Amino acid sequence: MYRFLSILSVLIIISTIPFVSSEVIRGESTIPDWVKNTAGWWASEQIDDSAFLQGIQYLIKEEIIVVEIPTEIDSEDMEEVPGWVKNTVGWWAEDKIHDTTFVSGIQYLISKGIMVVEQEVEEVEEEVVEIKDFYMEVNGGDCCLNWAYIGNEYNLQIETYDEQRGKYIDGVEISAKIISKGGELRHDFGEVTTEDGIYKNSIIIPSMDWYAGNILSVTGEYFGVEKTIEKEFEVFKNQGGGSSGSYGSGGSGLKMFIVGNQGNDINEYTLTTSWDVSSASFVDSFSVASQDEAPSGVAFSKSGKKMFVTGNDGDDVNEYTLTTAWDVSSASFVDSFSVASEESSPSDIAFSKSGEKMFIVGNNGDDVNEYTLSVAWDVSSASFVDSFSVASQHSFPTGIAFSKSGDKMFIVGSNGDDVNEYTLTTAWDVSSASFVDSFDLSNEDTFPSGIAFSKSGEKMFISGATNDAVHEYTLTTAWDVSTASFVDSFSVASQDGAPNGMFL
Repeated sequence: MYRFLSILSVLIIISTIPFVSSEVIRGESTIPDWVKNTAGWWASEQIDDSAFLQGIQYLIKEEIIVVEIPTEIDSEDMEEVPGWVKNTVGWWAEDKIHDTTFVSGIQYLISKGIMVVEQEVEEVEEEVVEIKDFYMEVNGGDCCLNWAYIGNEYNLQIETYDEQRGKYIDGVEISAKIISKGGELRHDFGEVTTEDGIYKNSIIIPSMDWYAGNILSVTGEYFGVEKTIEKEFEVFKNQGGGSSGSYGSGGSGLKMFIVGNQGNDINEYTLTTSWDVSSASFVDSFSVASQDEAPSGVAFSKSGKKMFVTGNDGDDVNEYTLTTAWDVSSASFVDSFSVASEESSPSDIAFSKSGEKMFIVGNNGDDVNEYTLSVAWDVSSASFVDSFSVASQHSFPTGIAFSKSGDKMFIVGSNGDDVNEYTLTTAWDVSSASFVDSFDLSNEDTFPSGIAFSKSGEKMFISGATNDAVHEYTLTTAWDVSTASFVDSFSVASQDGAPNGMFL
């Protein structure tokens, strides 16, 4: 019996021309005599399998014969070469049978796995496109501003194109960071890539350390081509147009001020995380005892360079200037304005965003008194306008705040231990106010004394004399106290055992 060495392989160059059964041997090709001789010798067992395979390999490589390589082998555990195949090869060597019959025998050996073949797929080299350039745009169009406020978001947008004003391209490796003008690293966005040709991100400006000039530095690399774009942007201390009675320190939420009834002073705190009282730490105090020994409320101008303190001792508003914005240690007394004709026990103070309106809440008249200032932020120019009674909700109001648009007013009181919300049909006009809803504060403090909001209206802060603390709340709907929920408290007992008003 004959056996075929299955470990030997025939390397087949797969032709790009489809296999056609009627064209198993190319008509224009000539089969060398040595191939036919080799086939005859193998059929008569004069040479071994490897010599015969060399002839078959030559025919296939030169594309003289075409055979199909099956995806599955129809094997019946047959390892021996059938006698008829040997006979077929021998007859073909003697030109007694047609080429097609010979190729059928070879095809049979392959299909049964007796002849093991390997496919060598002809590889087509892909054309390599040389990338000579790409285009990158940083904060282009109307996407982003070149300035931000402390405590606010600074947005960035990076776009990558295949050519100027061309199509977006992905996979550009981007390195983005913010540095000071002196080269100090302030924030590293890390290594990123553009998706659909765009990368967006943002960061909250964390502190006064970022004040003034900053640089957004962006480096992009694509197929070895690298380019860097730097954009300067300014950081400002406060957000113009913010309501001083609602939120302070320029709307950054990084400073908090508490009126101390025991120490007759204003206590200043810094917050390492904006609008998070748990991150507060005491900085300094400023005594107002020379002007009033019973201070009750505090407010600041939007620039942070003026401070206003109400007092029960003098029944007036005391105005101070600060040589360094938001730094009470730099304060000096300027002038006073008496409110005794309207309120003999003023408890808190707020201003419109322009500084041309002032509001005093008092627990003697249980009302809010509105004043106009002919010179913005100058209490000596104030004149009384009107009052709005809150007695139906509070018989002892202690704190006041407004939404940033001036169409909502909030009064805190120790009688009901709650916050009362009012809407104003005319902004900054208390005569147009109407009661909306209340939120109970008794679980945190039974003597709430001051109130403030974050600039977004999604956080509320209450100072309380019972626990000598500031309590933080979140509002799921901005400026809607009915959606408030308690978050955390921060004790101010070390600085004052009876805090009154607050400003944040």
